[in-house]
Amino acid sequence: MIDGPNKNASIWRSAGVWMAILIAAFMVLNAWRSVSDPAAFVAYFGLPKAANSDPAFVYVYASRAFFLGAITAVLVWRRQLIALKYFALVAIVLPLCDAFQVYAAEGFSSIVVRHLLVAVFLAVTAALLHHREQKYG
Repeated sequence: MIDGPNKNASIWRSAGVWMAILIAAFMVLNAWRSVSDPAAFVAYFGLPKAANSDPAFVYVYASRAFFLGAITAVLVWRRQLIALKYFALVAIVLPLCDAFQVYAAEGFSSIVVRHLLVAVFLAVTAALLHHREQKYG
């Protein structure tokens, strides 16, 4: 919960909170997209050579994405902004690993960059949540 002298300050004025909501929505959408068309999602993810292989990877990704989106939504709903900040910070490792996977599989550079931009988005989200924490306690 929000602690400190301004604990009643609205969380909805924080760009970091809105960015976290976008992350949650994006993750749930990706979970749905991945199970609805596994081969297309593998290509979108950046691993087109794996598109015709066993879709188990896609289902593992979908469960991971849904879990991350749900946890993010719960942290926002419960106003656990400090935990949300650290969650966003630690989650940076996931798109970095995704970028490395695509790079190692000789995927398109634009998709590697997209994964890296997700990591930057998470870092900015964490920074904005940290700024809000410093401002309101």
